[in-house]
Amino acid sequence: MPPTPPAPPTPLTPAAPTPTAGFEVLDARAIRFGGHAATGYRLLRPHAFTGDASVDRALSTFRALVLVPPGVRPETAPVVTLLQGITAPLERSGALVGPLLDAGFGLVVFDTPLGGERRFAGGPRGGEIAELGRRSDLPLDVAFTRRLYDAVAADFGAALSVAADRHGLAEGRTPGGRLALFGVSFGCLLSAFAFGRDGLGARLVGASGHPSLPAMARGFGRSAASWAKIPPALLAAAALGRPLEGVARRLGGDAAVGTLRLAGLFVRLGRGGRALDGLDPLGFAPTVGADRRVRLLTGESDTVASPADTRAAAARYADGSVRVVPGLAHGWRLAGPGTFADDCTGLILDALADWRR
Repeated sequence: MPPTPPAPPTPLTPAAPTPTAGFEVLDARAIRFGGHAATGYRLLRPHAFTGDASVDRALSTFRALVLVPPGVRPETAPVVTLLQGITAPLERSGALVGPLLDAGFGLVVFDTPLGGERRFAGGPRGGEIAELGRRSDLPLDVAFTRRLYDAVAADFGAALSVAADRHGLAEGRTPGGRLALFGVSFGCLLSAFAFGRDGLGARLVGASGHPSLPAMARGFGRSAASWAKIPPALLAAAALGRPLEGVARRLGGDAAVGTLRLAGLFVRLGRGGRALDGLDPLGFAPTVGADRRVRLLTGESDTVASPADTRAAAARYADGSVRVVPGLAHGWRLAGPGTFADDCTGLILDALADWRR
């Protein structure tokens, strides 16, 4: 007998937007996520990312999912936020939810800018980056990066408010509550920023990422150049900008131009210095006490978040440590048993062992 198709999502709120503390709940539906009951929201918290109204609205509108552990009073459940990397859909967190719910954790999952459905260009995944690079009227600079960071820090507040107000997951909004921020790659950088600058969360857990923006930018730059087949000499000169765009276009068209502009941003971020004051998450490490532990995971073959860079970043925290996984690259398995999702689940459960039911 063929399996019964899943029931369509059930609307939970009227179609009219619901304004709540600086953001709007545009829609809410009962859904299944990772095989478990969840409530899926579509939220709008306006941010001036680029100055283009249509682009900014698209990037300011995002999905947020809330999952409440069964058999647990919601107000007593520790809360874990799950953020994926740049261009990655939040569905990649689906494999984590079963074990975390079983351990008694409430979960809040949302899209990061340029990832999932939070996009403006359409087409294949990653289209936003190519479009940002192709359109000279859209900024792709350190100031744009700062706006991304500030936006996600505010979006944490929106998603956690919905989880607390509508589902009773109060630990996520209680000062000093049992809230852990988990992020993959760029999601780790964004989580680390809110964790350090805003004091959000009692634990920071990251995989294939770490809190050093310059080191991560250098790793992203090397990888972007490799994926786009940009010669090393062109990457080294990428921060010079437009004079090299004609070369990139001859090598690979508009996509290569977009990648070159992105690589130029990575070069500038990778230099560090005063331009990153108040932006590099690692700069806030001295303010993080030993009661707020940091646990990171990287692969021995990860070229974006290398073991050496990850260890150096973790060492800046009063209680930071790193797990290096053999056979793991940047978010995918090259060899060895299990999957990257298994690695992430194990890391979170170990880091939060004292919070488990």
